[in-house]
Amino acid sequence: MRRRAYLALSSLLALAMLVSCTAAGGDSDTASVSGEQLRVSGSGTCLPLVRLLTEDYPGTSEFVFLPGLHSGGGIKGVANGDLEIGAVSRELTAEEAALGLDYAVLSDDGLVLATHPSVTLEGLTTQQVRDIYSGVYSNWSELGGPDVPITILDRNEDESAKIILRQYVLGPDLEITPRAVNLYYEPDMIEGLQSTVGAIGYFSLGYGLSQGVPVRYLKLDGVEASVENILNGSYRMIRPLGVVTASDPQEDIAAFIEWGKSDAARDLMESRGFAPAK
Repeated sequence: MRRRAYLALSSLLALAMLVSCTAAGGDSDTASVSGEQLRVSGSGTCLPLVRLLTEDYPGTSEFVFLPGLHSGGGIKGVANGDLEIGAVSRELTAEEAALGLDYAVLSDDGLVLATHPSVTLEGLTTQQVRDIYSGVYSNWSELGGPDVPITILDRNEDESAKIILRQYVLGPDLEITPRAVNLYYEPDMIEGLQSTVGAIGYFSLGYGLSQGVPVRYLKLDGVEASVENILNGSYRMIRPLGVVTASDPQEDIAAFIEWGKSDAARDLMESRGFAPAK
């Protein structure tokens, strides 16, 4: 029978202390998680995809999901032996690639622009998004929408979502208006879009569709953000979601990664809103 780990706060704290002991140089044979438990952490954007894949995985491993550490933290955790699987929502840097870890891309996830449901527009052009984020517009009525002030939600420049938005929409040199609200975590972005009238932001299409996040998903230059359009190449604002493991992973880890690339896993991803990697 498949076993899945959903840890209470006390379990998380206990496991965090365990990992800390290992990282500090304790005996790895006694400090690491025993049995078939696989510790997973990393990008908060990619972790929902890994959780989804564990739901239908036919193996018997128990997946222990630790709090998100961002992509870099997931990579370092695997390199240090504190994690079995690191979730990553970007390509590896040259320095990270030199660590000799195995990196597998599982999904070409869409980055979708979205608004609070109060904004009745179907979509925006690239130039309109640039103008919003630079502060040209302050009210949705200026763009044919309701008479509602625009609240701009943004991410840090080193976050994968912001890097992709700059690559495909904003450009490298656009100065963001100081009126923008900068958010550190993607869940904060999603919460802000749901709770703030007039808000605009951007986040994982796969997460939004798989969880039924009740916001308005915007077309970009007339193209809908959808799995179909990602797969046919018409929606281009995508980022890789993948995992890193040790270069010689134990058998149960290797089996899970192999299953994550299978036709069954690809069908599962596609049915839940994540475009499988080509």
